[in-house]
Amino acid sequence: MTTPLFLLRHGPTAASQQGAPLGRLDLPVIPEGEARWQVLRPRLLQMGLQRVLTSDLQRARVHALDLGLPALVLPDLGEQAFGAWDGVPWAEIRGAESFFADPVKSSPPGGESFAHCASRALLALQGALEGDAPTLVLAHGGPLRAILAHFMGLKLERALDLAWQPFGLTGLEVHSANRAVLKFHNRSI
Repeated sequence: MTTPLFLLRHGPTAASQQGAPLGRLDLPVIPEGEARWQVLRPRLLQMGLQRVLTSDLQRARVHALDLGLPALVLPDLGEQAFGAWDGVPWAEIRGAESFFADPVKSSPPGGESFAHCASRALLALQGALEGDAPTLVLAHGGPLRAILAHFMGLKLERALDLAWQPFGLTGLEVHSANRAVLKFHNRSI
């Protein structure tokens, strides 16, 4: 039995447009992203999706619920917490050398490590996947990279090398809790 699994990153926000890690900031998608969503929504619905898993942050949750499909809101699919760095443009963050030396295990001040983010996101996904219903995960760059890396057998360090644009869609065919076939990645739809 295989499960079609689609991973969609949320749309752009004002902070992400400025090159800032959003972390746990609960920001909406900017108007240009909302206009783009109106084009993407019908295309997603034509894919035969039967359910949606999403984080509790509005930049993902609002569009997930807008699909009108059975949806499960999972806070553990939320973005990596960057603590004091949430919403601060990377170019303005000082004293981050140790974080960048080991971005998987290091934690920003008051935040969490990418390893912790990856662990909670994978546990949430694996606890929520069931049967062979085509499922969309509408979430954030960090958790989505961790999920994709897990199914592709990549180390977390390599997960951070995966590009993922706002509203970028990735398709997987999941064969087991630890194995999937990548059909496409970071596609504009």
